[in-house]
Amino acid sequence: MRMSRERLFALADRIVAELATTEGVVIKALADERTRGHLRTEVFRVLEDEGKLEESIDQEVRRTLSSYARPAPEGSAEWEVLYHKTRDEVFRRRFRL
Repeated sequence: MRMSRERLFALADRIVAELATTEGVVIKALADERTRGHLRTEVFRVLEDEGKLEESIDQEVRRTLSSYARPAPEGSAEWEVLYHKTRDEVFRRRFRL
């Protein structure tokens, strides 16, 4: 499920705030709103890219499952097992894990 832009911005803002309060993490010029905005934008971009990647993996898995001779009904226990197994295989294949 893809998140809205507003939700991604809110999440990016929370991540930046959490990083700022994390011990051992030093963000230079964090008080400067421009620096904070740039960091928030980069976190947003990463979250958006991860969402797109997740969506493309989901589409590939669904395409694979629908191509089976006897496709399991979506939402069934069998479908869930096949979905997770196929998703893990696609993930490993894409990232060579």
